[in-house]
Amino acid sequence: MKRYILLFCATVILSACNKNDNMLQFDAGQSYIYFAYPNANTRAVEKYIDSVYYGFALDADLQRQEKTIAVPIRVGGESRSNNRTYAYIVEDSSRYESNTVKFSSPVMGANNFVDTLFITFQRSIKMKTEPTVLYLRLEGNSEFVPGNVYNQKIKIVVDDILNEPTWWNTWKNYFGPYQKEIFQQWMQIYYLGADPSPELTTGAPGPVYYWNNMPTSTIVSWYPVTFNYIQVLKQYFIDHQVYPDGDSTKERIQLP
Repeated sequence: MKRYILLFCATVILSACNKNDNMLQFDAGQSYIYFAYPNANTRAVEKYIDSVYYGFALDADLQRQEKTIAVPIRVGGESRSNNRTYAYIVEDSSRYESNTVKFSSPVMGANNFVDTLFITFQRSIKMKTEPTVLYLRLEGNSEFVPGNVYNQKIKIVVDDILNEPTWWNTWKNYFGPYQKEIFQQWMQIYYLGADPSPELTTGAPGPVYYWNNMPTSTIVSWYPVTFNYIQVLKQYFIDHQVYPDGDSTKERIQLP
C-alpha cells in the first residue's frame, strides 16, 4: 500500500513540474504595467476594475461642464530613477468626439510604482443621447511590458443621460410625469443621509431611503420624512422658474 502511495505522489509531482514548464516566468528585470483603478467591492476576486462610468446628469454640480477621470497606472517589477513613457492605444471600437476628450502625457514618474493617466471629458450635446465610450489598451514599448492580463484594457463610459428611475411610476401622483429637471433636483434634496428613518419592515437603522432607494409605498403616515422632502421639492419649483431643457417656450415645471 505504501508503495502505491509513493507512486501516486511521484506522479503528482512530475505532473506539476510538466505544467510549470508551460507557465510564464516573471522576469525581475522587466517593468510590467497595467491599469489599476480600484475596485470598490473589496469582496470581489479582482482587485482592480476593467470599466469606469461617469454621468454628468448625476453630478452634484448640475452646471459642471468638464470632468477629469484619474486612471491609476501601476508597475510591477523594477522602478527606475528616471521618468519613463508608457504606451497605450484607443481602440477603433471606441465612440467619442476627439475635440471633447483630452489625455495627459503617458509618463511614469521617476522611482514611482504608480502614476496617473488623466482623461478630461468636455460635456457635449451628443452625450445627452449617446454615451462617449473609450476602450484603452496598454502596449509594450522599450520601457514596459503589459502585465496583469485582466487589467491590460479598460473601458470608460461618460454620458449626460438621466433615465427615468424604476420607482417613478409608484410616486407619479406626487412627482408628476417624469422630467429630468425634477429628478435632478430631487437628488440634491433627498440624498443618502437626509432621511434618518429606519427601514420600515425590518427596522434596520437608517439612513436607508434616498433618491436611489425610495420607499415602495406612498402612504404618508409610513414615510413622513420622505413626504416632508417632497414638499421642499414642490416649493423649489414654485420659487424657481425651471423649464424642460431650459426652453422657456415650454410650460414651466411644477409638481402636482
